Amino acid sequence: MKSVPGMFDLHCDTLTRSLYRPAATGHGPLNEPSAQLSLDRMPAGKRWVQCYAVFVPDDKRGAEGAAFFDHWAAVFAREMEREAHRVSWCRSGRELTETLDAGKFAALLTVEGGSALGGELERVETLWNAGVRMMTLTWNGKNELASGHDTAEGFSAFGREAVAAMEEKGILVDVSHLNDRGFEELLGIVKKPFVASHSNARSVCKHRRNLPDDFIREMVKRQGLIGLNYCQSFLSDEGRGNLEDLWRHVERFLELGAEKCLALGSDYDGADIHPDLDGVEKALEIYPFLLERGLSEETAGDILFGNAWRFFQQALS
Repeated sequence: MKSVPGMFDLHCDTLTRSLYRPAATGHGPLNEPSAQLSLDRMPAGKRWVQCYAVFVPDDKRGAEGAAFFDHWAAVFAREMEREAHRVSWCRSGRELTETLDAGKFAALLTVEGGSALGGELERVETLWNAGVRMMTLTWNGKNELASGHDTAEGFSAFGREAVAAMEEKGILVDVSHLNDRGFEELLGIVKKPFVASHSNARSVCKHRRNLPDDFIREMVKRQGLIGLNYCQSFLSDEGRGNLEDLWRHVERFLELGAEKCLALGSDYDGADIHPDLDGVEKALEIYPFLLERGLSEETAGDILFGNAWRFFQQALS
């Protein structure tokens, strides 16, 4: 098998997995044996950057949403201290470089769900100080900022202010889960490149969580970053979601000019995933698979690692 140049995964739910799946006694949330992204399953010697999301459910609003984030951010901090011999928590591009050069895995803290702000603009700085470097504005429902695909509502006045504050502070705006109206409104708000950490192409799979072609073109024009989601129902209308389905999305993104914008956003430990892609060992097989489909080593390497690496080096400089 061709050696994988590196892996940069923009999204997983491993940190908060225990909210919905029982955890084994004596294991921390990042080293749960049955998790798709357990640290014990990570390949030694591989350059791997992993974004760990604090998932904030839709029913957590206001002070409850803020407290929920604060709790799980503290859990993450404890896990990073406990696992410091093999993984380092990175907050800057320099720290990412130093960590991989030291032969360790690199971790970035992110948020899934803008309810983590608790409806208070001052908490943008709180999240930054807690180490957050990227946040989805919504999950599936409506929150204080905007709405996911459960409604057709757009941005609130607070949401517009929050986006501006995030960009000013340096927290990347993540549009995965944001509904179509919200995406269109966001284009008039953002000043910097933004991310869709775990979203596929709607022209290949019609699920509303995926990006329409014109949204993809807009992200390419703005030099954004899009992570391929391994969730079966986001890869295939039939719900199959195997490697061949992943390839169909790669092809479409490349047809739309996204060769320097495409990355990985596995959604590990937060989605139903086909055995072809189920677990870090299987993720390593994506690289030789892409080469077999005719991609160059440069393009395949950019999708797995290079594009996200350059994006975050610039964003976190």
